[in-house]
Amino acid sequence: MKFTHFFLILSLILIVIAGSLLISERHQKTSLEADNEKYNNSQSESTPLEINGENENASRVEPECLHPEYGEINIRSIKLGEKKVIAHEGDKVVVRGNITGKEYHVGESGGSKNTCHYDGCVVLKAYLGPEISKSAWSYMAGKLSKVEGLTVKIIPSSFCLKPNETLEFQIEVTPQKEGSYYLYIVAFGEKGWKSWDVIELEVR
Repeated sequence: MKFTHFFLILSLILIVIAGSLLISERHQKTSLEADNEKYNNSQSESTPLEINGENENASRVEPECLHPEYGEINIRSIKLGEKKVIAHEGDKVVVRGNITGKEYHVGESGGSKNTCHYDGCVVLKAYLGPEISKSAWSYMAGKLSKVEGLTVKIIPSSFCLKPNETLEFQIEVTPQKEGSYYLYIVAFGEKGWKSWDVIELEVR
């Protein structure tokens, strides 16, 4: 009799343990699924301005405003106040610049053309790159690298640009190490267009 009671109690304990493990496993699975869902949502909701690659956002452009080199060529909408700067280690220098929502035209030669603009929301980013800049993004993308040896701050670094509007920004650079640097300022438009310009920085 005592043995039977002991067996029943042991069975109940094992059932409780098994149930607890099952509940814990389901909770972990539900938590993992929730985390994955949050991650997927954050990825889908992330701004296209974070994309520094090809012509991913050309779909945001009206079809009549697309041209074969859209997103590949440097549209040259950035103008920097200085092209060459001499600085000393630890001393902050400021370079001013502006960017314009440039007008361009798409259409057949001799026929009617659509008037369009390189406008929309923009992010400005800084990179180090080669001495010689080229107009093709497919070339430049493989030559640009993370900024090292300099502390760079762009103010403002993001904004929205209206057609034909010109907005100003400034680049604050504090050299950390002597040397020659080619500092590229790249504008990534939410519609897929890109513009860049370069400052030659000599740190003594």
